[in-house]
Amino acid sequence: MDIFKSFRRQAGADTGRRAFLWRFGAGTAGAMASVAVTAKPAGAEDPALRAALLDEEKALRKLHRDFQQAIDEGRHAEVVALFADDAQVIFNGGVFERRDHGISRLFREHLPARKAGGSMQAAPGFALSPAQQHDRVEVAKDLRAASAVFPYSIQCGMPIESGNSLASMARLHGEGVRTWWEGGHYRVDYRKDAEGRWQISRLEYDTVVRADYRPGRSYASAISVPRLTTRFPQDLQGPDRLV
Repeated sequence: MDIFKSFRRQAGADTGRRAFLWRFGAGTAGAMASVAVTAKPAGAEDPALRAALLDEEKALRKLHRDFQQAIDEGRHAEVVALFADDAQVIFNGGVFERRDHGISRLFREHLPARKAGGSMQAAPGFALSPAQQHDRVEVAKDLRAASAVFPYSIQCGMPIESGNSLASMARLHGEGVRTWWEGGHYRVDYRKDAEGRWQISRLEYDTVVRADYRPGRSYASAISVPRLTTRFPQDLQGPDRLV
């Protein structure tokens, strides 16, 4: 059920804006094509099975809406509760493992400290194309497992690294964070628990583009952002593994 693919990225300097353009390898076209059409339940010739598959698809789409809404509203405990015990999340080159450990650390500490994860309007000129904005949900015929692709448009950020005393004071007050807009796709695997409830077993933030973006202004330029490089516990908010 694993439908995840990696993008190759290269950054080129934009000397006029101190920005970087992302270029993607040959795999990008195939990855984009895979999300261009909303899938229908495959092989569901039996009307009862087809109806069951459609019902499960609706349930999964609702679960995803609940996931994003909980992030937007800062209900981090509810976000974490949507994952299976042994789930994993792949974010910016890091793998956060297990619901009550790495995944809890990601959504309760890592993302909030970086003002990241909440929905954000696309930066001017950087919105995903109409084809890229299509989603897909595929449910297994046994109704116990599923996979999905959903587009995302969120704010991300990271603390400004500086020994300057003003920057240190800003971090103590929740400031001193460099933020940007990020667009791409959630690539998700689901499975049902023993009580028949859907849970997220694997979630990957598959980034297509990042842009320095200041809402209310026309300023927007493509940027490159360093991937995570330090694991937990050396970084108390870091991932368990690096991709």
